[in-house]
Order: sequence, then C-alpha cells, then structure tokens
Amino acid sequence: MIHIYGDSHADYSFRNLSLPHVNHREYSITMFRIGRDNTIINFNINELNPNDIIVLVYGEVDCRCHIQRQIDLGRNEDDVIFELVNKYFETIKNSIITKPLKVVVVGIIPPKQKLEYEIIHGPITHEFPFVGTDEERARYTQKMNTLLEQMSHKDGYTYFNPYSYYTREDGTLKHELSDGIVHIQQNSIILEKFITLIHPLKWIRIRLYK
Repeated sequence: MIHIYGDSHADYSFRNLSLPHVNHREYSITMFRIGRDNTIINFNINELNPNDIIVLVYGEVDCRCHIQRQIDLGRNEDDVIFELVNKYFETIKNSIITKPLKVVVVGIIPPKQKLEYEIIHGPITHEFPFVGTDEERARYTQKMNTLLEQMSHKDGYTYFNPYSYYTREDGTLKHELSDGIVHIQQNSIILEKFITLIHPLKWIRIRLYK
C-alpha cells in the first residue's frame, strides 16, 4: 500500500492516483515543522505494514515565505536550507526506524510568479505571503531539491521530482498548468511518472486501474 503524507501539494499533485493508496495530507504544514517537532503529521507506524511505501511531500511553503524571512534576520542562505533538509531527514529516519518501509521523497514544485498571482487575486496579504523575489524563491527551490536528492541517495530513499514539465526557464511554475494559485492543476504527467517509478521497482503487487 502507498501512504502519502504532505501539505496541500500532496493532495493536488497526487489527486486521482490510480494505484492503491491512502492520502494523509494536511494543508499548510511546513518542512520546518516536521523537522522541529520530529513528527510526520498523521503518521502512525502501527497502521503500516512492512514494505509499505510512504511518500513525503513538503517544502513549498518553506521556499515561498520562510527561508527569506530567516535570511532577513541575518542567517546564511545555505545554512538555513541545510538545517531544514537535515532535520527533515532526521525525522523520517526516526519515524520509520521500527519497520522496513520504502520511502519516496518528493521534490518541491517550482514557485509561482508573484505578479501572476496578484493579477488574478489582487495584492498579496499576510494571509498568503510570498517573501522574496521570484528569482530568489526559484533559487531556494533548486537548492532544496538538490539537497533532497543528495540526502535521499545517501539514506537509501527514492527521490522523485516530476516537475521539469511544469517549470519555465526562469525556474517558476507554468501558469497554464497551475490552479491559478501555487498548486499544479493538470497533474497527469506527475501521475504517469509516479506509476513508472513505482511499478518496475516491484515493491508491491498492484493492479493499475483505468
């Protein structure tokens, strides 16, 4: 069985997945919180069977508004990113230590252009912040994804980043494939890539529903 944990992107990116799965997403949860609290939200090891697959989808909120805030307080950009990812992986390892679960770490989607958002929704308020320029947020996302990939390989997890199709040359999210906010609406490419990732690994016996 596949168990998906994450923020709202765990919902949007994996919506209509045809493989047997349970989606335990909780909106607006940050990677920072997962690492700080040493807890994956809605994760219960006793509900999982050995060799189940857990899919983890966190980090977009951190790249959109929290990393720049830390930099504005005087912290080094690379130190902030390393601490976020390192504590995140510590939480993953601590959470699965008692069972041999398969882990898929999902990369972070490209950031939404601030102007495109404001054209549709009006000036951004504190309730849905974009902190940093488009270029800065795209850079944070790229650095986070590079480190997520490196640490996934180091710890024996599978890294999954299906977002090249959704990314402009400047590193931002293609508006026409989004929901007009920060999520991916047309997620068929993600689902196709995920099924391709899972099926040949023979982790589970599954039936592909049409």
